[in-house]
Amino acid sequence: MRFERYGNGIAKGMALTLKHLFRKPITTQYPEEKLVVSRRIRGNELAWSQEKCIGCYTCAQNCPHGCINIITSAKGHKGLVPAPCTQTCPSHVDAARYIRLIAEGKPDEAVAVIREKIPFPAVCGYICAHPCETACTRGQIDEPIAIRMLKRFAVDNDSGLWKKRSKIASPSGKRVAIIGSGPAGLTAAYYLAKLSGHSVTIFEALPLPGGMMLVGIPKYRLPRNILDADIKEIENVGVKIKTNTRIDSPQSLLEEQGFDAVFVAVGAHQTIGLGIIGEDDPRVLGGTDFLREVNLGKKIKLGNRVAVIGGGNTAMDSARTALRLGAKEVTIVYRRTLAEMPASSEEIEAATEEGVKFLFLVAPSQINSLDGELGLECIRMMLGAEDSSGRRRPEPITGSEFTIRLDNIIAAIGQRPVVPASFNLATERGDKIQVDPDTLVTGNKAIFAGGDAVSGPATVIEAIAAGRQAAISIDKYLGGSGLIEEILAPPEQIMDRIGAPKEGWRPEIDAIPRKKCLSSFTGTELGWSKLSAGEESQRCLRCDITYKVEKYQLEGGQCIYCGLC
Repeated sequence: MRFERYGNGIAKGMALTLKHLFRKPITTQYPEEKLVVSRRIRGNELAWSQEKCIGCYTCAQNCPHGCINIITSAKGHKGLVPAPCTQTCPSHVDAARYIRLIAEGKPDEAVAVIREKIPFPAVCGYICAHPCETACTRGQIDEPIAIRMLKRFAVDNDSGLWKKRSKIASPSGKRVAIIGSGPAGLTAAYYLAKLSGHSVTIFEALPLPGGMMLVGIPKYRLPRNILDADIKEIENVGVKIKTNTRIDSPQSLLEEQGFDAVFVAVGAHQTIGLGIIGEDDPRVLGGTDFLREVNLGKKIKLGNRVAVIGGGNTAMDSARTALRLGAKEVTIVYRRTLAEMPASSEEIEAATEEGVKFLFLVAPSQINSLDGELGLECIRMMLGAEDSSGRRRPEPITGSEFTIRLDNIIAAIGQRPVVPASFNLATERGDKIQVDPDTLVTGNKAIFAGGDAVSGPATVIEAIAAGRQAAISIDKYLGGSGLIEEILAPPEQIMDRIGAPKEGWRPEIDAIPRKKCLSSFTGTELGWSKLSAGEESQRCLRCDITYKVEKYQLEGGQCIYCGLC
């Protein structure tokens, strides 16, 4: 157990108790009670429902005083229900099931479960934003299950068992063109070719396939052999990828090349400028452009002092990449505080460990040239009222201007899609393509669009989900059923639950030595051992399985009614 967190449960409980202690009593009346003077209570009231209880042990393990005792039946579970993690995943990957398989020592079957929903199990195992973890019930007790790391363990130990049940549909005679080989385009292509039998050709302007997975994510986070392996499986089902091929008009693919449908998945590759004087200096780089050039192997020369403007994952990637290119001092300049940074906590932590510095509540106002150096004029900020994003709006502090001397500046405040006028597609704010939200069809019934080109910059798993929806809609348009579901994992024999899940905290995620990190683009994160993965998977509460509860007992004399259960 991590001793710095020991007693957190008790602290939470006492804080809630004190919060309610001096509140005015709440009058309650229940239908079965006589109409006399009602009970008056402070704080929370225990209300256990035998009908709703699935025997997950969350309340028992969440109780700081151990007041709750549960015994589940050793026989006869009731059945399966969607787990919160599965419901939260944009592609509805059954995380609860594959974690259970890992706990049983079956990582290859776990990969089969993952591949039933996404064609990028390895990529997601390395870089998924894992929204599923935010919904994990275990997080109400101590820490959410490390779902992404368990996914990585599974793919790192895959035997290819999923291929035994994998099938490719017979040719349909229909042809589909896809513009863009990012996660949305590749996903749509995979399902349209594999499960619908359509002939699919992807047109990619870059020299290599992968889209933002290739040019937007550094190799130290997503090693190229991992990305290439997932793309190879997509090509294996018959998808053709034509690189260095720029398409000027989706309509021409329909009219001149004889395709029956087109999916536009061009991503969001254009860096958003800072909008300040001096940003046209060649020493000022766009974050997305900077990462693209580095990932494509082009030589980028940086000076010793670099500032990165922005607080998202692109800013973190740019800062960590700058260190690997030889910069001695890299500072992230962000106009809000650490609490409001949109970058994932693990990326912020990794950047900090590698030596990146942070300058909070500071906004750039102008860029000047100072004796061969760049002078970044900044102004300090304070947080005011909340804006439309729910975050407090940064407001400048009069008279707080100051200047930072630098060799390079990287602007990483965001990116937007670039949709050529020749595409003749309606766009909305942010240059995003307008589509029907349910079918992803554009104003032309044969042209569909999805991914970042429609949503704006999003995560890989969200783009994969868009690709799945596009495959369903395009197949229906071409006369198919739209069914892209497949069963790749063997039938599951659900084990009975006896006793609570294993207690404990997440195992540490190890990384290669810092010196090696900063001297190469070698993958920094190390995968888990069988022991670590086994321990972590045993912490899962199995929220998708309902168990009959034989005994539920509360020690009323000890209960402080903190509400944590």
